[in-house]
Amino acid sequence: MAANREFRCTIVTPTQSMLDEEVTYASFPAWDGQHGVLAGQSPLLTRLGTGPLRLDFVEGGSRWFLLDGGFAQVQNDVLTLLTEHAQSAESITMHEAEAELAEANARVTKKDEDRDRVERDQRRAMAKKLLVEHAGAHKGI
Repeated sequence: MAANREFRCTIVTPTQSMLDEEVTYASFPAWDGQHGVLAGQSPLLTRLGTGPLRLDFVEGGSRWFLLDGGFAQVQNDVLTLLTEHAQSAESITMHEAEAELAEANARVTKKDEDRDRVERDQRRAMAKKLLVEHAGAHKGI
């Protein structure tokens, strides 16, 4: 009997369920770096960071998303990503990412700015830029 090579992945934000599909591989940004998941993964609960999510699908091909905060749980061959913000790579433009980074960088020197918020906005904008570059270079994978 062949081992099951796929598992369920769901992406849920406060406003919507973005994805609920079978995948063969997932790589997501945790607080301590990228984590990879395959079918049969041991149970896991971790805090999400800001960065790229890669999903490889049963029928072939990959999709990329930007995740920003939240939690990831693996249990019984289901990866659940509860995130504050998720955005598909296809919906992000380089112009948008560069504008967000410029805006966040401009706030660095302003008095009374919340430094943690500025740094988080910078991380998100940089992650968007990298994701657009990476996903654009790997179209059709």
